[in-house]
Amino acid sequence: MQNQIENTTGSLFGELWKDLSSEQFRDSVELFTKRAIANNFDLDWLKGKTCLDAGCGSGRYSVALAIHGAAKITAVDVSSTGLETARNNAKEFNQIQFQQASVLNLPFPDQSFDLVWCAGVLMITSDFDKGLSELTRVLKPNGKLFLLVYGAGGLRWKVIKAARPIVADLGQTFIDRAIQQSGLPANNRKNYMDDLFVPVQELTRFTELNQKLIDLGYSSIDRWTENTFDHENSPKDQLSDMLKLGEIAESAQSLATTKSETYHTELLKRTADMYINLIQEALSDPNLTSEQLKDITIGEGNLRLIATK
Repeated sequence: MQNQIENTTGSLFGELWKDLSSEQFRDSVELFTKRAIANNFDLDWLKGKTCLDAGCGSGRYSVALAIHGAAKITAVDVSSTGLETARNNAKEFNQIQFQQASVLNLPFPDQSFDLVWCAGVLMITSDFDKGLSELTRVLKPNGKLFLLVYGAGGLRWKVIKAARPIVADLGQTFIDRAIQQSGLPANNRKNYMDDLFVPVQELTRFTELNQKLIDLGYSSIDRWTENTFDHENSPKDQLSDMLKLGEIAESAQSLATTKSETYHTELLKRTADMYINLIQEALSDPNLTSEQLKDITIGEGNLRLIATK
C-alpha cells in the first residue's frame, strides 16, 4: 500500500511541476528569501551548510538554498519526472545533487545534514510520523528542521474533502481539462489537482505537531507566520480562492457529454456553491469577531515552522 501511494503521488506531482513557467519558478525562489527575512531567519546561517531538500518537487528550495551559500544540497523526490524538471531548473548549481528517494526511507546515514527542508510533503505520505522520524534521524545535533504541512480547520478543506469523491468519479483527465479550460494559471492548476487527487491528505493542528517535535527532542520551535499567501490570512481572499473551485465546476459542466458526467458535475457545482455561500454568510455576519471569522473560513492555514534538534 505504501509503495502504491508513493507511486501515485509521485506521478501526480511529477506531471504538475512541468507546467510551471520559468517566471513562476523564479517567483517561488524569490519568495523563499522574502519569507525567511520576514520571519527573522538568518540567511547567512546557510553559508557552508550541508542541506537536504526532502521532497524537492520543482527544485525551487534547493536553488534558493544554493543561492544563499549552502555548500551542498541533496534533493530527493519520489517522482522521476519531477526530478527531471528539478534538474533542469537547477542546472546552473553544481552543489545540488538529485536522487530518487522517499522521505519514509531516506538512504542516508544518521546525522548527515545541518538543515533538513521538507515543504509540503509529510501530509501527503502514507505515514506522517515515520517521515518525521526519518527527517529527524538524518539531521545533525543542533541542526535545523523546516516543515510546511497543512493546518486543520477552515471551510476550504471541508469543501475539498467533499469534492474529492466526486472528482474521483469524473477522473483526473476530465478535471484537468476543466481546470485548463477555466483559464486558471498553472500554479492554481497544480494546487487544485494536488488537493483534489493526491491519495493522502492529512491535516494537523500546530499544538499536535509542536508536541511531536518536542517528543523527538527538538527545541526552539518557531512558527513562521509572516509573508504567507493572502488566502491564508484574509477571509475575503479565502472566498476568492473558493470561487475558483466554482469556476472549475462550471467549466466541468460545459465539458460533460454523458448523463453520469452531467450529474456529477452538477453535484460538484452545488457542493462548491454551498461552501461559497457559507463563506459569504460568515463574511457578512456582524456577530463574528475577526478571529472567529478567520477560524471558520481559514482554520490554521498552512503550518510553517523551523525547529532546532
